[in-house]
Amino acid sequence: MGASTHETAEARSSITRRNLLKWTGVAVAGTAALGTTGCAGFNQKPEGEAAKGASEGSWIPCNCWADCGSKGFNKVFVQDGDCVRMGTDKTHADSPDCPQLRSCARGRALRGMVFGADRIKYPMKRKSWQPGGGDNANGALRGKDDWERISWDEAYQLISGEIKRITSAYGHDAIFVPGYVASLFGNWDIGRMLALHGGYLEHWGACSSGAWGSMAKIYGLAEDTNDRMDLRKAQIIVLWGSNPAWSRTGLPTYDYMQCKAAGTKFICIDIFRHATAQAVADQFVGVRPGTDTALAIAMAYVLLTNDDPAAKPLIDWDFLNRCTVGFDADHMPEGAAPEDNFKDYVLGTYDGTPKTPEWAAEICGVSPAVITDLALQIAQTERVSIIMSPAPSRTTNGTTWPQAIMTLGAMAGCIGKPGCCTGSDAGHSWLQGGYLTLLQGGTILGEPSWTTSGNIAPIWNPLGGDSIEYGVPNGMYKLPEEPYYRININEAWTGILSGEFTTGLGKKRPCNVHMIYDTHENIINQAPGTMLAIEAYRKMDCVVAQNIVMTTACRYADIVLPVTTQWERYGDFTAAYREQVLWTSQVCEPLFEAKSDVDIAAELSEYIGVDPKQVRPLELKQQVFDWVAAATATKKDGSGVENLVSVTEDDLKELGVEGKPQEGRVPILDFKRDGIYTVERSEGDGLDYVVLEAFRKDPEANPIATTATGKLEICSPNAAARVKACGWTEIPPIAKYEPGIEGYEETFSDWGGKVKGEYPYQLVSLHIPRHSHSSFADVPNLREAFDHPLYMNPLDAATIGCETGQTVLITSKWGKSLRPLLVTEIMMPGVLGLGQGSWVEIDEETGIDLAGSVNVLNGPNCVGYGHQAWNSCIVKVEKWTGTPLAPDYTWEPREVFKED
Repeated sequence: MGASTHETAEARSSITRRNLLKWTGVAVAGTAALGTTGCAGFNQKPEGEAAKGASEGSWIPCNCWADCGSKGFNKVFVQDGDCVRMGTDKTHADSPDCPQLRSCARGRALRGMVFGADRIKYPMKRKSWQPGGGDNANGALRGKDDWERISWDEAYQLISGEIKRITSAYGHDAIFVPGYVASLFGNWDIGRMLALHGGYLEHWGACSSGAWGSMAKIYGLAEDTNDRMDLRKAQIIVLWGSNPAWSRTGLPTYDYMQCKAAGTKFICIDIFRHATAQAVADQFVGVRPGTDTALAIAMAYVLLTNDDPAAKPLIDWDFLNRCTVGFDADHMPEGAAPEDNFKDYVLGTYDGTPKTPEWAAEICGVSPAVITDLALQIAQTERVSIIMSPAPSRTTNGTTWPQAIMTLGAMAGCIGKPGCCTGSDAGHSWLQGGYLTLLQGGTILGEPSWTTSGNIAPIWNPLGGDSIEYGVPNGMYKLPEEPYYRININEAWTGILSGEFTTGLGKKRPCNVHMIYDTHENIINQAPGTMLAIEAYRKMDCVVAQNIVMTTACRYADIVLPVTTQWERYGDFTAAYREQVLWTSQVCEPLFEAKSDVDIAAELSEYIGVDPKQVRPLELKQQVFDWVAAATATKKDGSGVENLVSVTEDDLKELGVEGKPQEGRVPILDFKRDGIYTVERSEGDGLDYVVLEAFRKDPEANPIATTATGKLEICSPNAAARVKACGWTEIPPIAKYEPGIEGYEETFSDWGGKVKGEYPYQLVSLHIPRHSHSSFADVPNLREAFDHPLYMNPLDAATIGCETGQTVLITSKWGKSLRPLLVTEIMMPGVLGLGQGSWVEIDEETGIDLAGSVNVLNGPNCVGYGHQAWNSCIVKVEKWTGTPLAPDYTWEPREVFKED
């Protein structure tokens, strides 16, 4: 086993740091199969030395694997072994109806990640760490220690020895494998290996979708919106907490601009006047974080008190009566108390507090006049779509937000009609606008999912179980049912440190984690409570991390394994938006001693007595072919589906795979060459998609499968019971405004007297153009192109006596961080913005993070249905009196072993 793990090391030793920094010296792979026709349709010629002509090089479709919520198409021009320049979609003429799937700045910067100086080159061990646990671990030195290079065989021996020792002594749940993708789609590679070995501890709880992902379907809404072509029919689009120009890039903002060109009015409701609002908004309304529910309830009050069904109809009573339960006392779900209806709550029938615009204004910061105007605009306009990102539900009181906005949309008739929808854009291309209704197949985020046709069967964790709910395998959004268990992500660090975690109302389970195995997730950096996470990591007997670059998880590990990028693998077949699928190919050979995740898992499995053929039953080339061959496309007349690709016997020989010939829409080699297939669209093509259209027309024949009643649940005892069963907080069966933990009200020491407290500002975690979560956070040209400041309103800056460019100290009860200040009127007074994803850099002398890593400031507050509440954080800000921060792009890369 040892010899086989070193067979490529010598061949890769010629790759030098200088070559990496120049993006050169890389052995090209796969160009023969693509041929020079790989550049067909691009009509681009490289600049400078690359101007020799496309005939001497090849355009290779290449993968961008970051979870950005978008999906741009990227190609790289390879010439004489060098990745010369990036390109994008030019496979057809660009038009509003059929836009090219262009790459963003991050996609253009992929070479900086693939060939960056901080690529992990070799297996490494922390010098002070030794196996066996106890004092051998020297855990206090994690994040501080030096590294030594080891062989793959040494790495496998050390890791397997610890796996066997720890599971034998403490049980299989003593190994924690964090990972959102793993929890969502079934744990592949390392998780597959450990499942075959007996299991492991994994976590549950909604991540980027906040409470929307866990709760919306319980109320009756999906993470979905109408198709982009249908949205052009809307007279008003309300973007509520949605900033795709930053958080997603790619096509969404472009599509909104086509709506605007068609005459749609845009209203943006958010905590700051962001780039999307600046591009499309006709009206901007600032709302405080965590108070959106109060605003929506007050808008409902305006409709109720101004509605005249005969002379001035504002409420869609027909829809409410047929398609919802719980709006009034006459339409309650079975077993619900009559006083728990939404109408009487809004009017204050039982609690004596009418939810007037004046009531809401004090909470949310929107004036009564604006609240009234917003409500009337929406109700008096025939075609309105209310679209939000998950951001407003990433709060400690966000559990009922999906119910609140659903109720408002139902009242105003904004559900199930052309030009009308109420829902979340989900922050992901693969969940927006009728996903899977035109093209079916492909991986998601580089991992097979329940939608990936032709995939090998997942192997489920025997401890976590195979709990499928709402189409989501392995229960990411669900409290596990006994006898299965997982740890909620909000309790991961406190559970490890305290020795127990919550498994339901009044239920605790011992937490005896001795090993963490991190596969790309970097959750130490990306989950709230980073300072607690560092403490938990330092408690471990052993921490293993495998990644492309030296992320925070790698820095605090004991053994680090170098992993190939998607550019160094055979390829991938990936879902994009509703109308595109991508087939990317290998660009270069693996760098240094890097291996793929599945190869690492298969090789390591032999050391722990697991059959590697079960871990890796197929080679990647065959698996990708199976995915592509199994993909289908909806026929142009909508009568059914057909194979996406046609395959001949010659194609099978050319590709070197096993399979059967088949008829299909596009020849498979053409698809591989182009790397993208796009469904052509046009106005009136009959391919529009309207969320809940069939349900609206006949709710009895088309009930909602995810609710207890089959209808939209404005009153949902089921939701209240589910949340209570989790054991943290409770919610009412209807959408009520209740102050959240670390919400606006907690910024005051005296709410009645409006006296600010120790932490007077609300801090929101922003998606910023520089990086996608923590991916790309190390790429120098992105760090130079996009800054990462603390955003603050001028009134607040004047209060603390600071100006743009000055370094400030941000403090919460969870940690401290430094950032340069950007004073801007786009922020609401009292509200701050800080990008999420930067790699934490702790000054060990002061304990202060230098990088503006927002989860140093965010706390792991346990609430609701187990979602993470990044947008509920209160802080104070002070002028920094120490050495000012140097610009981020001047910081040295995390390069462990420098090459000549």
